Parts: sequence; C-alpha cells; structure tokens
Amino acid sequence: MITASRPTDSDVVAALREAGLRVRPRRLVDAVDEIMVERPDVIVLDIPEDRRVRPLVEAVAAAPDTDGVPLVVIVGPLGLTEASGVSRVTDMVLRPLRPAEVVARVRRPLAVRSQRSGDRILVGGLVIDLKGYEATIDGQPIDLTYQEFELMKFLAAHPGQAFTRDQLLSRVWGYDYYGGSRTVDIHVRRIRAKLGHPYAGCVQTVRHVGYKWGQPDDGG
Repeated sequence: MITASRPTDSDVVAALREAGLRVRPRRLVDAVDEIMVERPDVIVLDIPEDRRVRPLVEAVAAAPDTDGVPLVVIVGPLGLTEASGVSRVTDMVLRPLRPAEVVARVRRPLAVRSQRSGDRILVGGLVIDLKGYEATIDGQPIDLTYQEFELMKFLAAHPGQAFTRDQLLSRVWGYDYYGGSRTVDIHVRRIRAKLGHPYAGCVQTVRHVGYKWGQPDDGG
C-alpha cells in the first residue's frame, strides 16, 4: 500500500490488516522504485484531500513493470472526478472511509487474479487456454475468431485494469493497424454475444475510457 502522506496517518492500513490482508505501507516519495521489487498483488494508493490525483497515479504507473497490477485509489470527494478520468485506475474508494468497503474493493481484483492457473485463465465454467488458443464454457468450445480470442485473452490477462480503445488497438491489433476504434466495440459485442450470460459481464464497459475484465455478470 502506498500513501502520499505518512503511513501512520492512513486508516486504510489498519482496515486491511484487520481483514487479514498482508500490507506493506510505503510513502510515495520512497516507494516508486520499490513497488515491483516487492511484487504486490494489488497497489492501494491513499491520496489525501489536498493532493492532486493524476500526478500521483502517473508516478506509480511509471514504476517498472506495474502494467497489469490492479491499482485501487482512495480519494476524497474533490478528487473523484479527476480519478475517474485516469485509465490506469482499476477501482476507487471514496472517503469518508468505510472499512468493509475498502476491503471489498481490494479483494475484488485479488479474486479475479487468483483464477489464473498456469497457461489457463479460469472464471467459473469459462476456461481460456492461452497456449491452445481455445476458450470453453462448461467444456463446450466457444467459436471465437483469432482476433476475438486475442482481445478477450488480453483483457483477461489484465483483470481489473481499464484500457482505452486506442490502447487495445495498439496492444491487440498492433501499431501498424489503421482501423478505427469502432473495431474494438464491434469485437466486444461479438465476444459478449458468444460468451452469453453470465460471462458476457466479464467484458465490462468503463465510461469515457474503454473496457476492462471483471467478474461474471458485474455489468458492462
């Protein structure tokens, strides 16, 4: 966990520890170079009301190898709008802090990440075989095109992290692809249709940003 103030001033640390989670508090000024050395499952960024959200999130995101690590940001009401516009943010908790809520928001990406097993991603009856390029639901193959599979695989491999359409185009289709962002929307609709209920809900829409991978039937 990273706090922009002194770790001893953060009530988030106590809430997470009381829930049985392993927490390593760090001040932002000391933590950026240490984040991935510790290889956290989730980064929790506690931002005081008097600090700007975007520069702090960007400082954390700039740390080596943080891509794919869920980032939960705790902000006050004044920082909510700014945090909502940062695609790197996985989830937000709004102050005043409710311990049960912050624990639930931190556990959520942990639950998704724990479903990865070797070369497969498991979500209930949905199995994504990363090497075999096959997805099945309750043992029945899903008829996905190569690009549909690539898009679903990429999102599922980065659970909880929101990506813009342009980011998905460059990561999944490649930098030399000249199609528009509508291509992503079309493929998302097709993937959802083929997954059906409840797994269509894994591909979630993030308003004003793009898409992310979440739990089944969470909306989107």
